[in-house]
Amino acid sequence: MRARRNGYGVQESYAGYGLVKNRAKVLLKECRTGKHAGLLSAAAQQAEPHIAKWIITSIAEGKSLHDMEIKWELGEAEIMPCCRNSFYSYRKLTLAILDRMIQGKEMA
Repeated sequence: MRARRNGYGVQESYAGYGLVKNRAKVLLKECRTGKHAGLLSAAAQQAEPHIAKWIITSIAEGKSLHDMEIKWELGEAEIMPCCRNSFYSYRKLTLAILDRMIQGKEMA
C-alpha cells in the first residue's frame, strides 16, 4: 500500500482527513439511506479503485470488514486485496472525498 494518497496519511483519524467525527457519522447515516449513491461510488473510485466495491458496501450497507470476511470464508464473496488498516484508511478517505464533493470543493 502507498504511504500517502492524495496528500493523506493512510492511518489518520477522521480529523487527519479533514472531517470531524460527527460529520463522518452524518455522512454514514445519509449514505445508508441511499442518499449520495452516485457521489459515494465516485468518491470510492477516487480513493482506491481496486477496493471501491468493498468500500461502497461497507458505507452504504453498514458492513464491517469482519462482516465481509465471513462471506469470504463461506465462499460467498471475493476476498478483498488489502489489509484491515488499509481498508479502513481508504474508507475514511472516501468519506472525506465525498464530503468535499457534496460541498462542491471536489469534482466527481
